[in-house]
Amino acid sequence: MHAMHIYQIHYGLEDERDSGFDVLDNASNERPDWFEYWPIRKYLLGETLDENAFYGFLSPRFTQKTGLTSAAVREFIAALDGGTEVVLLSPSIHNSAYYLNVFEHGDAEHPGLKSVAKRLFERLGLPSDLDSLVSDSRNTVFSNYVIAKPRFWRAWLGINEKMFAIAETASDPLGDALRAPTRYRGGAGVEMKVFIMERMATWLLTHDASFAVRVRDPFAARARQYKVPVAVVCDALKICYATQGLARYHDVFLTVSRIRRWLNFQTRLAAAMGLGRASDDR
Repeated sequence: MHAMHIYQIHYGLEDERDSGFDVLDNASNERPDWFEYWPIRKYLLGETLDENAFYGFLSPRFTQKTGLTSAAVREFIAALDGGTEVVLLSPSIHNSAYYLNVFEHGDAEHPGLKSVAKRLFERLGLPSDLDSLVSDSRNTVFSNYVIAKPRFWRAWLGINEKMFAIAETASDPLGDALRAPTRYRGGAGVEMKVFIMERMATWLLTHDASFAVRVRDPFAARARQYKVPVAVVCDALKICYATQGLARYHDVFLTVSRIRRWLNFQTRLAAAMGLGRASDDR
């Protein structure tokens, strides 16, 4: 049996709560500009971790977004082999699958994100070629829906703390860019640093193959099933390109990605006509 310390971050009494998760109290919400990074950071900096245990820090809306209860999460982890270090629980990553990597996807949602992230990685002396980086269902995670052993969390925190220091420096031009508000859900009240931090787990997993990762059904869409088939094709092409390096896979991916709206329409039309549908295996 794997030891698990899986927390759900709570901001107040109005939050939904799954009693099967431990509570990570953030009711004081001292730094709302950092969203979930602040309570996760406080925990990782202040607690002694069991090297063989899994740790997770999930948002109040985790069950609503994923359909997963604490019992389902614990059951999935309990069945893993002893070598697994990282578990990814993001649901329905189809929107990211259409892009070569999560930073390109982020740039489409939050204009300027890829440029700021590139500047950050250059400053830190880390791989910064975000035009050729490939991320796929084997390493993509959003909303901090990752449960992992301490070795991963130390690496994740180490990079994010360097970003934290830059973002907290008022006189640093890169800090200004990280603090700049960006488009989000029709508004512009969230700072760029939050969305770069959210992608740091994926960046880490694409650059460090030593982490043993298990992914739970990344295309388990709860809605808009018609988008899944093209997303799965794009993801498969990216995996082929990442593992074999053949340019034809990259070129076909770009072609399919560019006509995804037309292909999605055809898939939706076919489903309406009873000619097929995207299955949900959950």
